[in-house]
Formats: sequence, structure tokens, C-alpha cells
Amino acid sequence: MKIAVTGTQCIGKSTYIKDFIKKWPMYSSPETNYRTLIKEGKINCNELGDETSQQLILDSLVDQIIEHSKSENVIFDRCVLDNLAYTAWLNEEGRVSDEFFEKTRLIVKETLKLYDIIFFLPLTKFSNIKIEENGTRSIDKVYREEIDLLFKVFQISYNKADGRVFPTDDTPALIEIYGNQQERIIMTEMYLKEDGSSFGDDNSLLSDIVQAKPKIIIPKNSLDSKEN
Repeated sequence: MKIAVTGTQCIGKSTYIKDFIKKWPMYSSPETNYRTLIKEGKINCNELGDETSQQLILDSLVDQIIEHSKSENVIFDRCVLDNLAYTAWLNEEGRVSDEFFEKTRLIVKETLKLYDIIFFLPLTKFSNIKIEENGTRSIDKVYREEIDLLFKVFQISYNKADGRVFPTDDTPALIEIYGNQQERIIMTEMYLKEDGSSFGDDNSLLSDIVQAKPKIIIPKNSLDSKEN
């Protein structure tokens, strides 16, 4: 199983992964990730990102899932969907071109086929953790909320199965996980067995996920491709 945990910054993804591995110790999480790339490469990120930094981060995330494609039971801190969200934000700010965003969208859409499940952690009252600058994340509240909004745009696209972000065939399950630490793991137990495998379609929620669809405005350039 290839599982990714996605969502805006400072919502407890790392804590969730630690709790997840305690519950399902047959899973591992790569020690090297995009944060290592940012620190060692000294590249721009977050609000200061550009096409160069976003391409390097995307390449790293693609390489990571390909490298572990034959491994069993891996849980990733972020995935290519995160890169698309941040690239979409930068596109709205005029820091990356429409052409670059569209190229990223197509790569992300194809790469998503390599994941089995993506757990989406939305911004909620439980995720208002203490935020400290560490060189790889933003402490700007509005920025975090805007990135969360973009993930919810992707969630709507997934629910509609419109093919703009997620492939219409061989797509991973996108599952929203929320609540406090304990509640997040309890929710996850609805989708994974004790041995870390997913429930079959006949006895799981994976085949019948109904998400609430918030009323949000889709950014002007995000997901405006005519491709279906």
C-alpha cells in the first residue's frame, strides 16, 4: 500500500504519521523528503516559490513515489498533489506561468495513479497548532487558509470525477481525516485493517465516500483546462 498524507501547513501531518505508524508498524515513512531538498538546496519555497523551485520539488516527489513503487506499506508526508496546490497559488500570484501550471497538472494527474490512498487533513479547529518558523513552512495564517482552500477545490474535482486533477481510471482514494489525534486514527481504522491493508469494496467506505462540498470560489486559473 502506498499512502500519502496531504493538506496545508501546520495541521499535524507529521504527528498523524507518527501515530499512524504506532498503530500500523508494518508501515514506514521515508526519512528524506522535500523538506531535505529545500534545506540542502536553499531553494525558494512557499510564498517566494517560483518555477525553478516548484519543478525541483515536483521532481523530488515523483522520484520518491517511483522509488518506493515496489516497496510494501509506505506512508508519505505530502505527495505530488501538494505541489499542485502550491503551484496553483503561485500561478494566481503571477509567480509561475499558466503554461507551467498546466504542465504540472498533467504530471501530477498521471503520477497520482501510483498512490493507493491519499488522506487529506483539512484545516479545522483541531489543527490550529502552535506555529513556529523552521525554514520550510510559512507562518502566515491567510496563506495557510488559501492553500487549504485549494485542496478543497481538488476535493470537489475528485468528488465530481471530472478528470481535471485525478485520473478517471486507476485513481487513488481521497479520504478526509479530521479531529484530534485520537479521532484521526479512529477514522483511519474505518479504511485499514489491522494488517495495514484496505478493506474490500464490499465492506469498506472506500467505494462510497460522500464528502460535504463547501461553497468556494475556484481561483481564476486553477483547473481551467478543457481536458476531461
